[in-house]
Amino acid sequence: MTPQQPTIIETPDAFIVNGILVAKMKRGQSNSYDPAIIKAVGADLFFELVGPKEPLPIPDLGFTDAEWDEMERQVRED
Repeated sequence: MTPQQPTIIETPDAFIVNGILVAKMKRGQSNSYDPAIIKAVGADLFFELVGPKEPLPIPDLGFTDAEWDEMERQVRED
């Protein structure tokens, strides 16, 4: 028996998967999801829909090379 493909409808703020509303992640905001929704949709499909499509850029924190070296040394010692 072949599993059915889910019906996915995209709106500006959410995805609707087989009638289940899954809000899109909003960058710069705290995002939380009900585990029951993730389970109902399926973890793989859930993360495919709401996860970032491209790697998130890591901002330059402004540390000098010497400061990075010192932080790495402290981490190794801990």
